[in-house]
Amino acid sequence: MSGFFITGVDTGAGKTTVTASLIAYCKRKGMHVGYMKPIETGVDPECYSSANSDAQFLAEVAGDGARISDICPVQLKTPASPYQACLIEGTAVDMEQVLRAYRKLESEREIMLVEGIGGLSVPISRDRMLYHLVREIALPILVVAPIRLGALNHVLLTLRAAHEEKLAVAGIILVDVGDVRGDPVLKDLGKMIAEFTPTPVLGTCPYLAPMAPEIFSEKLDFITEMLNLNQADNWLEHPLSHRDG
Repeated sequence: MSGFFITGVDTGAGKTTVTASLIAYCKRKGMHVGYMKPIETGVDPECYSSANSDAQFLAEVAGDGARISDICPVQLKTPASPYQACLIEGTAVDMEQVLRAYRKLESEREIMLVEGIGGLSVPISRDRMLYHLVREIALPILVVAPIRLGALNHVLLTLRAAHEEKLAVAGIILVDVGDVRGDPVLKDLGKMIAEFTPTPVLGTCPYLAPMAPEIFSEKLDFITEMLNLNQADNWLEHPLSHRDG
């Protein structure tokens, strides 16, 4: 099975933007793409929409009629880590339920894109972190980092955690969360990352506003150019071929 587990260096790093971009690209290429947001918090069922649910947003980008319960088996109302949200709501994440949902989709699709929650060390339970789920799913990681101050440190910490947990990292994707063209410090983030790690920066996801599902088809050519997705056929099918050690 080819595909990626898309993790961020933090909450709000741009994981959904990157995942949605890859879904739109795979659709254009005619790939039978599966996607998941296995665990989601901060979702209020009384005002449920793509504005407050990443899973719903991805489903609208894909436009394939997927059931939310299939692509997001765990949804919690409290905007917190899954573990803390479960403590507040008096429940627990059923990891076997999550893995069953993943394996069902995996068996039906050509490629899988799984969006994580927060960063690798976000607690799912008292004794399970997100990196445990990544290990079970066994897809190589794409590390998503926003272009902002502090991102270099967060990227290197995330790569260190992945290395310690023996997780395969395919590459890093930067996300423009605003206009960085006039800021030389932010503009050179990719170059700075390259000085400290052999893990490649695969591309930069452009600033997209307003964030709406339809923007990923309307601006796919621009996204494709900025993310170097013309080379993505290779790293989607051979996700570790760009790793330098």
